Amino acid sequence: MTYLYAGLGIAMISGIAAMMQIGNNINTLIPLSVLKLDNYSNSPLAGYDRQIMKILYSQTVPDNDICTYVKNSISSPKYEDGEVFVSTGTQSPSTHTIFSRNCSLINKSNKHRVIITNSSNEAYKYKMFSCYLEIEPFCSFEINK
Repeated sequence: MTYLYAGLGIAMISGIAAMMQIGNNINTLIPLSVLKLDNYSNSPLAGYDRQIMKILYSQTVPDNDICTYVKNSISSPKYEDGEVFVSTGTQSPSTHTIFSRNCSLINKSNKHRVIITNSSNEAYKYKMFSCYLEIEPFCSFEINK
């Protein structure tokens, strides 16, 4: 019985020592993934998104043709309709169900893309997605993976 308790004591001490070693390693680690700065954060796009969200989440939003309504409601900057992708027949290259019924607005001078989709949430009629356009004419999260 003495050997059992001695073995359990050694196991507990080695477990505690291992946890302390792991804690020290975590504290001294340099972050593996440094947050990289993106072009969205360094631009006025967040302000434009808030402006569009105020329009979308108001009480007088129409049930259809929302992109035209948003375009006409915004005075500056001017947005255009997004291109229709041949592969999907919609204004998004994604075949995901969240983008199946959408419309998109693009401001080419600010490289800003806004995607508006129907919402299943009863509180709001629409969802909005936004990104900074770099090379492709669509947002990186629209790519099917």
